[in-house]
Amino acid sequence: MTSPLNYNKTYKVERGFYEMDEEDKEEGIDKEEDKEEVNEEPNLEENKEEKEENSGEDSEEKTEEVKEESEEPAPEEKKEEVSEESDLEEDKEEKEENVVEKPENTEKTENRQLKNIFLFIGFLVIIFLMVFLFIGSVRHFKYEGLDFEVIKEGELIFYQTSLPVRMNDQITGKATIADYNFYIRNDPRKLENIPIEGDFNYEELVVFDFVEEFHCDGDGIIAVANLINLLNVMGVEVMQDETAQCDPDGKYTFLRLQPADETTIEQFGPSCYNLNVNGCEILEVTEKYMVELLIRVNQNL
Repeated sequence: MTSPLNYNKTYKVERGFYEMDEEDKEEGIDKEEDKEEVNEEPNLEENKEEKEENSGEDSEEKTEEVKEESEEPAPEEKKEEVSEESDLEEDKEEKEENVVEKPENTEKTENRQLKNIFLFIGFLVIIFLMVFLFIGSVRHFKYEGLDFEVIKEGELIFYQTSLPVRMNDQITGKATIADYNFYIRNDPRKLENIPIEGDFNYEELVVFDFVEEFHCDGDGIIAVANLINLLNVMGVEVMQDETAQCDPDGKYTFLRLQPADETTIEQFGPSCYNLNVNGCEILEVTEKYMVELLIRVNQNL
């Protein structure tokens, strides 16, 4: 049997053991926890390694996929790039051609515009020349070798022509040749309607016989004055004699102004003429005679 002392000791020991056991248990628990932590750390490391391996595998797979993707469509992409480059080059070439063609087109359009402008200017010049020639033909014309010019003075229209005549200078008294202007009221082309019956000639002496005075609002005076002026310029002597008759030998020119049913110039002797006046056509008949005189003088120059 154990003594009480031993019992206590043993109890204590047992208790101590028990206590030790609890401590040990606690330590054991701590140790287990430490172990677990230690175990967890290698597990974490293993997980990290697994993750790294997995990530490595994933990255390898991704790189392989990228490689496969990059390797597989590369020819197509190259083809597309080549086609795009070729398209770009074609576009550049087309642009260059368009740039080259544009100046040609602009030059063509400019040339066409210049051509049209020149044609328009030429057309205007032609029209101007035609109008100028028309006006000139209206203002200037030639009749039986005589040059006439139409001159308008207010409401009156004159037909002017010139003739080189021999005239005596009033200062020196010497004979000179100069152009003398003559003016008539009627267009000489329209005076062709007045017929001349017989031959036309004149002598150095002209005798007038007025059967009747033709007033006709002053036209009679103008007609006789113009005819006498022309004869004087030509160097013909003019006189008026109511008793004079036609000379059968033609020593002088005899002019008789008389009324008639038709305006004509009628020859009835070697150099004798009746100037027949219908109504008041005194200017028409005398100017017809003047024009014929000018034509004959111009032909003898």
